[in-house]
Amino acid sequence: MSHDDDQHFDSEHRRILKSLADFTCAALTIAKAKADAEARAVEAETARNALSKIECAKDDFIATLGHELRGPLAPIDSALAAAQKLAAGRPAVLSALAVANRQVQQLKRIVSDLLDASRVRHGKLSVRPGYALLGDIMKDAMAAVSDEVERRQHQLRATLPPYPVTVFADTARLTQVISNLLGNAVKYTPHGGVITVNVDAPESGTVPEHDSTPRELVVTFSDNGVGIAPDELPRVFDLYAQSPSARTVAEGGLGLGLSVVKYLDDAHQGQVSITNDGEGKGTEVVLRLPIVHRSDIEHAAPTTHGIQPARILLVDDNADATEALAMLLSLDGHEVERARNGPEALSIVDSFTPDLALTDINMPEMDGHELVRRLRLLAQARQHASWP
Repeated sequence: MSHDDDQHFDSEHRRILKSLADFTCAALTIAKAKADAEARAVEAETARNALSKIECAKDDFIATLGHELRGPLAPIDSALAAAQKLAAGRPAVLSALAVANRQVQQLKRIVSDLLDASRVRHGKLSVRPGYALLGDIMKDAMAAVSDEVERRQHQLRATLPPYPVTVFADTARLTQVISNLLGNAVKYTPHGGVITVNVDAPESGTVPEHDSTPRELVVTFSDNGVGIAPDELPRVFDLYAQSPSARTVAEGGLGLGLSVVKYLDDAHQGQVSITNDGEGKGTEVVLRLPIVHRSDIEHAAPTTHGIQPARILLVDDNADATEALAMLLSLDGHEVERARNGPEALSIVDSFTPDLALTDINMPEMDGHELVRRLRLLAQARQHASWP
């Protein structure tokens, strides 16, 4: 039909109208699809924000958990050490305390990993490099696992250069990296297994005097332990990553150690890689660090347990921590005074002049930093007062 009798729709008109109808339909479909897509994008963004908040809350919880667990562990550790001294000559008691001590050390490692994982997530795991001898670092790292090596009857074979090697690295953190990798090898190698460490580094003295370019240190760790499944290898350095075989080990841990190793290795501009031939065929870890420098330094003096008897002031609002540490120090022959807070500590030093003070940082009324500042001022005032 048409309004004007002289005009009639033909096939061309129908084609144009159909095209317009199709175009309108397409435009409406696109508009609806766009609206749906925008709604889904808003939902996705909301979900991402919610997940991000949950992730942040989880990280905050883990950090808080680590700090809260570290508090009661300190007095337990001190009390166990004191109990071992008091139980000298009683093998049955010492054996029971040794079991408790091993488990406490395991808990301390887990708590340390929790705190380091939190620092890694927030980029707060700092590295402060300085010159040190690699031999001292290796000695300390191997000493950290020596008890477990002996308990599991492992053969730990280390090959180090016969000459001194000077490195420019954070000594404590590099020791942590090496002891962590050694600890993994010990943990996942069956009793009586073999663990080898090979250190390859140029002699520091051969580096030209005015050449500041760091040379590469390569440390290779090999074991004949449980190994890692090939499909797990790409994720071994992720936080909380843990292979199924690791969960069968009593001291399996939380899957945090290797992520901390990777972070600290990157902080030293190095590389770390793990290879193996599958589960049950051992593991090889290669640590590469460009940290060897020319420098003439002496070996660190041998460490000793304890100091000469001293007058020590302990300040901590945790009564159990103070009591346990005071008992341990007293058994070593020290004269110890305790305080629960800063003002109490300042009142004690009126009649008790300590050789050193061990103080908590976070305390009510006066924090540890302020207490130390005031103690130093008092010490300086007394020193000046004693001058002729």
